[in-house]
Amino acid sequence: MRTVIRDWVRSVDVAGNLVILRTPPGSAHLVGVALDRADLPQVVGTICGDDTIFVAIRDAAQAPAFAEELRALRS
Repeated sequence: MRTVIRDWVRSVDVAGNLVILRTPPGSAHLVGVALDRADLPQVVGTICGDDTIFVAIRDAAQAPAFAEELRALRS
């Protein structure tokens, strides 16, 4: 998952219990599949568009920490 996040995620933001990821056009599905397959306990599911992914986090209090984890994977 680290490689997918590093190579394809351009930004990470938080809105309530959603972590929003931006990717290059046409790449959101690739990242969404990687997140879904990672079976992360705090992730309820993902919704992917063309270049945006909404990651639903089980508890809104966990969303900022999860976003930071993803940002760290981009380094």
